Amino acid sequence: MEDNKEFYKNEQEREKNAENRLIRQDLADERRKNSRKNGKKSKRGGYIAAIVSLSAVVIALGTLLGFSLLTPLDEYISSSVTEQQSFYELVGYVDGMDTNLSKLVVSKDDEKRQKLLGEVRVQSSLASDSVTRLALRDEHKYYTVKFINQVSDYSRYLSEKLIDGETFSSSDIETLKTIKEINSTLKKNLSELAINLNVGYDFKGLLEGDDGDEIISKFKDLELMATEYPHMIYDGAFSDGVDGKTAKFLEGKSEVSKMQAEETFKKYFSSYGVKKVELIGESKGKVIETYNFEAVDGNGVEIYAQISKKGGLLVEFNYFKDCSEDKIDQAAAREIAENFLKKVGYDNLKAVWTTGGGNVITINFASLVNGVICYPDLIKVNVCRERGVVSGLEASSYIYNHHPREVETASISLAVAKKKVDGEISVETSRLAIIPIGQSAEKLAYEFYGKAEDGYYYIYVCAQTGKELDIFKVVETTEGVLLT
Repeated sequence: MEDNKEFYKNEQEREKNAENRLIRQDLADERRKNSRKNGKKSKRGGYIAAIVSLSAVVIALGTLLGFSLLTPLDEYISSSVTEQQSFYELVGYVDGMDTNLSKLVVSKDDEKRQKLLGEVRVQSSLASDSVTRLALRDEHKYYTVKFINQVSDYSRYLSEKLIDGETFSSSDIETLKTIKEINSTLKKNLSELAINLNVGYDFKGLLEGDDGDEIISKFKDLELMATEYPHMIYDGAFSDGVDGKTAKFLEGKSEVSKMQAEETFKKYFSSYGVKKVELIGESKGKVIETYNFEAVDGNGVEIYAQISKKGGLLVEFNYFKDCSEDKIDQAAAREIAENFLKKVGYDNLKAVWTTGGGNVITINFASLVNGVICYPDLIKVNVCRERGVVSGLEASSYIYNHHPREVETASISLAVAKKKVDGEISVETSRLAIIPIGQSAEKLAYEFYGKAEDGYYYIYVCAQTGKELDIFKVVETTEGVLLT
């Protein structure tokens, strides 16, 4: 326990001395140093710290991504190290959010506020990714993830107000104060947990769901904070205003029985050698109601999946097995992902981003309509480069948004739209795309990707009015790619 206290104290000190660093590598570096001391060769696979594909709007609405993004680290032979790293990263990111939210509450300078909001968005995105990588049951982490995502999306909403020349209202400040108070409580609980964890705690045991477990018990306590969340209705993906949203892709589909869902599960994972398939629960009262299944492969490795009650669709799944070598390239991984998507019933998709320099590649697919990319219809797929199999999938955004579309005719040409961004970036690629706007609207836009003096950007120009609709900077890190 003393070792944990000292470890966490050092982490806090590093955070104070590097306040504006958004990507923390301290834990991995420390472990590599320890490994070298023990005379072992250190090998660390890269992993995706966070992936925000087009914007927070296209992330699954209020649901967990739950991907198992695995990082093999020396002297460990199980996925326990991945869980440990994810947990301590979560503590660090929440701490950073607390610092910047505190500054936002007292700042009166809109330029400074804009900078702080950008940092909060990045930190909350990374925090969300860290907690979803923990092998906790959805019911143990749902509201924690929801709150962190709300912080990210509310920050985006406030940032856009500043961009439009507005400033914070008194209501905005009060909401910020409420968010700050909740985040402070989250920080306090996580910090206490980090200090008090017993030496040698096995993070891999989280999946077993023992209510007496230290982390599970604390996360269950954190769930009680859900009643204190501010009811935020704003222009964003994780706002409470999505409560009345429907899953367009499920409309008209018949409901499947538990037995039919189990047979569907077996069919989807026939190549995984699944055994002991068990229905462990149902997700009720949500837009996408699911049957939740758990199974093991021939080696006892767990597979968790959600099958929708309507249509028997694979909503998400995780294959909890280490991935420690790079045996296939990105092209092969993309082909594996495409074949798997077709097997589970998702067709006419195009890979739009592929990220991951380590042992697990995350590929983002979007639907195509007459050759036009539809970003609201997003599916994320993880491929293990060691075994050449899909190890995770999340399709909520696709299920929420996919429906028959007719692509409108653009009112301005590509050449005219390009003039809007010429001089700002050196355009390398361009194409038409449908992008999400607010809660339910979509717009046809020209997507331009190119390089500016300080890095690469995606810029979206309305194909009807020529107005700039959105812009994202590509932030390269040792842990993946983040669009902000």
